Amino acid sequence: MKQVARRRMGRGMALTAAVGAAFAMATAGTAQAATPGVLTLCSKGSYGSYAVFPDRGGMATVVVPSGKCTDVEFGGNKPERVDIRQSGGAVIGSTIYDGRAGLNIATVDGPSFYPF
Repeated sequence: MKQVARRRMGRGMALTAAVGAAFAMATAGTAQAATPGVLTLCSKGSYGSYAVFPDRGGMATVVVPSGKCTDVEFGGNKPERVDIRQSGGAVIGSTIYDGRAGLNIATVDGPSFYPF
């Protein structure tokens, strides 16, 4: 009886691992690599958003409408702070942009944002 239970548990664990691996491979392809020198901002929430570079005198992107994305070439060769804001000006949060690597940001309802 114990051997039957162990076999079933082993099969279940193997199936779970296989499904998990397939899911990981399927979702890994959906990520988009950042382009050096470019900030990509996508407003995936129910509001427009934009990015501000305080260390560049407040240089900012255009407001990206809800459901849209934009690419902005900012260049740069060092890490620097970038503030992510709602279209009305409220700060959602800050992150680091490094022009050597680029950055992809998506804003979502909450409000919040995440790199992708």
